[in-house]
Amino acid sequence: MSRILPSSPFRSIRSRPHSPILPSSSNRPSRDPPLRQTLISRSPLVFSLCVALLFLVSLFSNPDPTQRTFQFPSLLPSSPISPHVSDPSLSSLINTTYASFLSSCPNHEPVHLDPSLTHSQKKRYNSLRSPDRGRYMFVTNTRQIADSLPDLLNALIVLTKYLSPNKIYLSILEGPSSDCTSSIITSVLVPTLRSLGIPSSQLRINTDEPKIDWSDHNRIEKIADLRNRALSPLWDKDGGWGRDTEAIVFFNDVYIYAGDVLELLFQHVRNGAGITTGMDWWKKRPEYYYDIWVGRTIDTGDLFYPIDWTWWSPSSDLFPNSPITKKRYDSLQSFQVYSSWNAMAVLAPEPFLPPHNIRFRRGNKDKGECAAAECLLIAADFWKIGRGKVQVVPSVQFAYERDVAQDIIEDLSAQKQALGWIDNVPPAHEETMMEWTSKPPERVRCHPWPEVNGLSANVWEETRWVKPWLD
Repeated sequence: MSRILPSSPFRSIRSRPHSPILPSSSNRPSRDPPLRQTLISRSPLVFSLCVALLFLVSLFSNPDPTQRTFQFPSLLPSSPISPHVSDPSLSSLINTTYASFLSSCPNHEPVHLDPSLTHSQKKRYNSLRSPDRGRYMFVTNTRQIADSLPDLLNALIVLTKYLSPNKIYLSILEGPSSDCTSSIITSVLVPTLRSLGIPSSQLRINTDEPKIDWSDHNRIEKIADLRNRALSPLWDKDGGWGRDTEAIVFFNDVYIYAGDVLELLFQHVRNGAGITTGMDWWKKRPEYYYDIWVGRTIDTGDLFYPIDWTWWSPSSDLFPNSPITKKRYDSLQSFQVYSSWNAMAVLAPEPFLPPHNIRFRRGNKDKGECAAAECLLIAADFWKIGRGKVQVVPSVQFAYERDVAQDIIEDLSAQKQALGWIDNVPPAHEETMMEWTSKPPERVRCHPWPEVNGLSANVWEETRWVKPWLD
């Protein structure tokens, strides 16, 4: 990189002759070389020294990928970052599992380097382990998640160890993936959970789903079908899990921490909710709230923030027209909404079972229903049967990309500290029960999916206001 040298008072230390001697091959005045010529003549040496110095620094550098500050890259392969867990038995299990993961899927590291629970968290969530509670059904449709798999493995290990193997149901519908996702699920995840004591009757794992030709399918209809297939063990006639399921945890392809899952379950059970979600982000700096197409406020039925044009826009001003919601959001306190999904949703199981038999679905075209997302329509159907207690827990936040997950960890940690959280648990004065309203908004904002096949479309081109559910 070029440098601009400052003017020096010593630039012309010798007086200039009044009549300069004409230069010739045999008779030149003896003069110091100009500064510019000196630098040019020495440039190769300076450049070589700089390259050698950078080589030595890189040779001995051992950058930590979890740090966000500038670090010199290393010329040598860096050692994988292993999780740091104080509990010896849990540490051994997690690191053994991680070693098995790396043997099939190298160069992927967890974002949450300490996946264990703090002492205060274990105490806070102890009621979830009560013998009076049923099982927790974890459900996902997933593909191509090699980078977030270490965190998923760790979260499921910690949850199983804490809640007990008898409390866990797991249903996975995976594929198609071109990375190591399928092989890790079958060769690492399932054997690990079985070794922890989860019987095969509590696992429903389907991998290597065929590739979907989206030109043949309506996006909402097809995704609804995939979600129903993943959730189907709940209502299957042969050995259905519904009769003893306490809550469903349906999650997307995000970086997961066991403490966040337990916080959602804790708030769900504590407040008697129908649907409980966290927040999810496409970007955090600046903020782009991800699930804007699904989230609607409880008071106005509007988006969580205004869309300035017909595409995604930054969401630094969430809930501008909902002051009560805004206050609770800023304080990391749970707040009621009309609808939400936000990467992970805890759902009451009863609406999916007789007599209601609710399913993920597309809008009813014949009745002119809004062609909304299948996750928004689930909320509408919950409201229709009197289960419209939908809440967001803003202290739980998810990301789909590694750098965003790291931004969330840093920003949320600073916010919790400022609010007086200790040991990842809020102070007692911040713990308030949800004050539910049973009245939905009079109208809900609708951005319908165009009646075309394909995976993508611009839903922001049309806006309608519709009833909170279809009669």
